[in-house]
Amino acid sequence: IKLVPLYPCFLTVICNISPYWRKMSLVGAVKLVNLFELLASPKFLFSNYKAYQHLSQLLEVFNNIIQYQYADNQHLVYAIIRRKDTFGKLATLNLSRAMSLYEKAYGDQIATTQAHQKRIVSVKHVDEHGRALRADDDDDSDDGSFVGKNFEPNEVWLTEFKEKMPFETITRLLQHMVPVIDDVISRVDGVVDEHVILNVLDEVTMVGLLPVPHPIVIRKYQANQYTALWFTAYLWGVIYVNHQSLPIFDGQAIQLFRVSMDGQEYEEVEYEEEEDEEEEDFE
Repeated sequence: IKLVPLYPCFLTVICNISPYWRKMSLVGAVKLVNLFELLASPKFLFSNYKAYQHLSQLLEVFNNIIQYQYADNQHLVYAIIRRKDTFGKLATLNLSRAMSLYEKAYGDQIATTQAHQKRIVSVKHVDEHGRALRADDDDDSDDGSFVGKNFEPNEVWLTEFKEKMPFETITRLLQHMVPVIDDVISRVDGVVDEHVILNVLDEVTMVGLLPVPHPIVIRKYQANQYTALWFTAYLWGVIYVNHQSLPIFDGQAIQLFRVSMDGQEYEEVEYEEEEDEEEEDFE
């Protein structure tokens, strides 16, 4: 089951606890920075107009930890320093480079969009036996939804992107810490133990170098159609799978199909039971 609909929910939870996050493990720090790289990849960043909002939330997580729990999270600071190029390139992103990355990520898809539009599979596009209908078998074939719609970055998007990306804290951290770490590495000819660097990070203070700490913002969960659809499908899927020894559902009345919302595909499970069968069970 795809987890894309749950990204905002997951990131909101992480963001809410980030100002109080102490002693992050090395594995956790690396995974968190890896997630940032994933969300910053051209394939994801240009998947839709608002995809950068996930990056904005993750940057807020980093900012909260650096501003409020810097002394107890050397692993995360070190992981950020090691991926400094990823943060630097994103902070200095311009339109020409954005277009170049977009074409590399979606070039093949752009070239074949007109010739090969992928139709969303829905109930009306298959017959009663699950076989795909031909275009001439469906009078409403021109009204179908399509996947593969590309978002092409432009000046308006880039301006909004830069306004919403809180890079200042991480930029100042890198400007101060990268030369310090480079100096430590140069003294030992490029071979240095990780614990030595962590000890250096523990000794160096960022007091007076970082921006004034921003107010802590706690977000409340807001139910939406994406998470509702995912949890509904997952919940009923678990119920169905765990009741096979004593079936409570008629397997022949269960239909699997795909729906599309804003270019994202999700699998939904619809359970239907005939009223006659239900009445027989209760008699």
